[in-house]
Amino acid sequence: MGVEIYGSEGSPACRCVFLVARAIGLDYTLKPTNPMAGETRTEEFLRMNPAHTIPTMADDGLFLGESRAIATYLINKYAPESELYPREPAARAVVEQRLFYDVGLFAALRSVLGALLYFKSPEQFEAALPQVDECMELLETFLKRSPFVAGDHVTVADLAIVANVSTIEAAELDLSRWTRVQRWLAKMKALPYYSVNEAGAQYLGGVFKKALFQARKAKFSAS
Repeated sequence: MGVEIYGSEGSPACRCVFLVARAIGLDYTLKPTNPMAGETRTEEFLRMNPAHTIPTMADDGLFLGESRAIATYLINKYAPESELYPREPAARAVVEQRLFYDVGLFAALRSVLGALLYFKSPEQFEAALPQVDECMELLETFLKRSPFVAGDHVTVADLAIVANVSTIEAAELDLSRWTRVQRWLAKMKALPYYSVNEAGAQYLGGVFKKALFQARKAKFSAS
């Protein structure tokens, strides 16, 4: 049957997995899944992933949630010698630290998006922006030390983080203060498999921009 990924192209977490699969030359079957339509709450889906999140992976009887767990599993199983996830303990520890950083980056992005998509609140959006700024400042610091986020070459950490940063860019949040981040993003976009991320980032960025416009319009109309 092969690897199946239940997810959505708009989701940054799913795009992390898509990028890793493409990077290691792994074929997979995408099972489009929309959490907003209740598709992660079905009995069948909950048997695979009780946390009802995407992405969820099915591979030879193994069901796994959480994008970073899926991404590292795929490398360990299908490309164990890949530099994406180095085997040397110190190098791997740095990559894993950056993956934990990405958890916070995704949470910050979700706070900004959620303020508009769920609460329709420009005030909550503005209040959440400093969380994104703090994460970007830390990413800039990482990139002062090395050309990629965990060293001299692309790793799984870069692929996880770029799924979020590309969404921030597509949403037209200001990245001009972080010049190293911009240079790194340009290098990531030049990767031969980056295209699997592009459409989803642009889609979610467009959803964000529309929600921000509508929320500000509603606030102006109410004033």
